[in-house]
Amino acid sequence: MSADNLAVNERTVNPEVEQLKAQVSALKELLEVYEQETLDKSRHLEKALKQLAYSEDALRVLKSILGSMGDGVVVVDETGKFLFLNPDAQQVLGIAPTHTSLQDWTEAGGVSQAIYLADAKTPCSIEEFPLLQAMGGKRIDRAEILVHPAHDPDGTWLSVTARSLKDDYDNQKGAVAVFHDITSLKLTETALRTSEAQSRQQAETLTQTLIELGKTQAQLVQTEKMSSLGQLVAGVAHEINNPVNFIYGNIFPAEGYIRDLFRLLHLYQQHYPVPAPEIQAEIETAELEFVQRDLLDLLRSLKMGAERIRQIVLSLRNFSRLDEAAMKPVNIHEGIDNTLLILQNRLKAKGSQPDIEVIKQYGDLPLVECYAGQLNQVFMNVLSNAIDALEENSECGMERVERSPRSPYPVSHASNLLITIRTEQIAPNQVAISIHNNGDSIDESLRDRLFDPFFTTKPVGQGTGLGLYISYQIVTDTHGGRLKCCSLPGQGVEFRIEIPICQPATTK
Repeated sequence: MSADNLAVNERTVNPEVEQLKAQVSALKELLEVYEQETLDKSRHLEKALKQLAYSEDALRVLKSILGSMGDGVVVVDETGKFLFLNPDAQQVLGIAPTHTSLQDWTEAGGVSQAIYLADAKTPCSIEEFPLLQAMGGKRIDRAEILVHPAHDPDGTWLSVTARSLKDDYDNQKGAVAVFHDITSLKLTETALRTSEAQSRQQAETLTQTLIELGKTQAQLVQTEKMSSLGQLVAGVAHEINNPVNFIYGNIFPAEGYIRDLFRLLHLYQQHYPVPAPEIQAEIETAELEFVQRDLLDLLRSLKMGAERIRQIVLSLRNFSRLDEAAMKPVNIHEGIDNTLLILQNRLKAKGSQPDIEVIKQYGDLPLVECYAGQLNQVFMNVLSNAIDALEENSECGMERVERSPRSPYPVSHASNLLITIRTEQIAPNQVAISIHNNGDSIDESLRDRLFDPFFTTKPVGQGTGLGLYISYQIVTDTHGGRLKCCSLPGQGVEFRIEIPICQPATTK
């Protein structure tokens, strides 16, 4: 071959070779890329496998922790199948190894027969069981239930926290619940609650005891005061009675002697009509005729005064009643009259205050079996309060309206101060004594407290708040009766005492 042909052939082959070389180079590059991608995928897969192995190890560790954590843990899928149960859950809930799902467990009576709600009385239904509620999407936080199987007389208290399990697409995939034993806490709470209730009861008992002690002390003080007053009244009455009886007993013979002297003097005047000048002068000086007329009137006045003193002394003795320790049939009207006699001075006019008029409307009452001295004390307290009210109204210059025509008490004018006392037999074995004054009415809020110990509407230093309280005790407790206050606007105040005529044999 000639040199020219060889040159032409080389120029023809060289492009083909260059093209082949370029293709080989491109294939090498493509192979390198493919190898790199394969390597990356392999590495990623290896990493994923390593992560999966790590997750399985972590799951085993997690199960070990949950199995020994001391709280019951239950995990179920959306069908109620048990995915995980630790021993504590099996023991406390009574889930047997043969129970593979909630259905197996509930059909064995686990919920309805052994588990109760927080009141420890109402059986927990399957719908109310916390794990079932969490499966329905409800969030349960520290719900309390009582597991009370037949072999455990006390049961176990559990605090339950439950949550639903969902996938990445928010689909319900089951639920998990943790059961924490709070039995010791509940027992402590119960003990504290019992101790608190006992302490509260003891405090209430102590408070009531102190109240009763205060009432008893007040009664003793008031009783001692009335006893001292009764002894004083009885002593004064006794001391007055002796000289009064002496005077009263001598007035009658003195009157006879004086009448005898007057008859003798009259005989002298008949037989010696003209006496000696010295005697005539003495007759004129002594005003003998006036003395004869006035001396008998004087004796009659002395007799009336002595009789009045004797009646006062008798009333004082009857009021004190110190010698009557048992119930006796007494005349109620005498007790009221004796009390009014003691209060007579307070009924009289003072300054601008007019007399307090007492109107008696006594009914036909039989003798009433009672402690006369104590009942007189009631009359004294009620009448004293009525007088206090009228005096206060009089001092304030308060107008009094006329009573309603339906009122049983007399109509009074604005300037009259009236106390009306009515007695009547209201039942075969019941009498009523009403003491009414025409002063101002009492607010309902105060009426409810009138008979409370130490309650008084009077200024400090003028009332102890014991009078009506003691009276209430005497009427209700001692005599088995009733004491109440009635007051309507414009109709004054009425205290009504109702007591039996004859007491039961047990109270005699």
